[in-house]
Amino acid sequence: MLIDRYIGRAQLHAFVVVFVSLAGLYFVFDAFTNMEEFITHAAETGGLLKLLGSYYGGRIVWFFDVTSPIISLASAMFALSWLERHNELTALLAAGVSRWRIARPVIVFAAGVSILAAASRELVLPAVREAFARNAQDLDGKALQSFQSRYDHRTDILFRGRGVRSATASIDSPSLLMPPQLGEFGPQITASQATWKPAADGRPAGYLLRQVHEPVGIDSLPAMGLGGRPVVFTKSTAEWLKSGDCFVVSDVTFEQMIGSANWGQYSSAVELMRAISNPSLGVASDIPLRVHARFTAPLLDMGLLLLGVPLVLGPSRRGVFAAVGSCVGMTVVFFLVVMGSHALALGDAISPSLGAWLPLLVLGPLAAWAAEPMWR
Repeated sequence: MLIDRYIGRAQLHAFVVVFVSLAGLYFVFDAFTNMEEFITHAAETGGLLKLLGSYYGGRIVWFFDVTSPIISLASAMFALSWLERHNELTALLAAGVSRWRIARPVIVFAAGVSILAAASRELVLPAVREAFARNAQDLDGKALQSFQSRYDHRTDILFRGRGVRSATASIDSPSLLMPPQLGEFGPQITASQATWKPAADGRPAGYLLRQVHEPVGIDSLPAMGLGGRPVVFTKSTAEWLKSGDCFVVSDVTFEQMIGSANWGQYSSAVELMRAISNPSLGVASDIPLRVHARFTAPLLDMGLLLLGVPLVLGPSRRGVFAAVGSCVGMTVVFFLVVMGSHALALGDAISPSLGAWLPLLVLGPLAAWAAEPMWR
């Protein structure tokens, strides 16, 4: 237990130092780069410090998620290299302590970090993703952002617009191209604004179109449906609508509609699986790939550690600088294999499930082989 506490404390110290150092460098550089925008918005948000706290608070969680595997490996290398440099590692081995016994607290610590990162991906990141969805040029979410047309695959309605505003979850000057089976109103519905509304009070989820320009006289037109399900509500059938407005049913949320990368990357596995079963989305291969990757990520994190630790703790131990250099090269190859496999899946060369599990099938046995001398 004394060995465990000593090595664990050294690794924890190294982890905190590396994380704080890297996060500090990133946040300081980013803050100075965007300081003009921060100062401009500071008066509206109650001061510069409050603005910086709210802006970077969620990004700390994001930074931990992105860097935790590498920092976990780096902290293990630093802790073991520290023992090696002060001849403590040699003394432990000479006293009959096995390499596995020395590596155990390192592996346990890394497993704890991996579990914490997995829990963060499922519980914390989905809750705070909106906090880092906006960049410094659009802190209040009121700026008009570009918008690419998006289909609702269940109704075949093509959503178009001049731009979007994330603060109000709305599309400016929307133009909805209607399919032939929903062409009673004409080829399209245009309005001043379309705002996303989640399901509530018996009303389905969809977009509230305000000040409809086309078709003319929207209030007197009947509602439209598809396959026995309502698609377009007008005031003649929905008293909760204001004059000149209509409501278009859609299960494509605003985040999904604008194609936000944050939605797919930082949604929980449950949300991603719901998206796969959502007929409105027409899910591409990236979402199934992300679901499988959630299960492989903790295992790959441990594989990365088991590839790196033997460079310091193995029978043919190298010098500190040689071990660090080898570890950097190994890490680059590791992530090239992972990214290459994911790229093949996104390009439909292999299935999403194989794209997520292939790195583990390749690197897992390699990690077990590299770590095998430590078990002796």
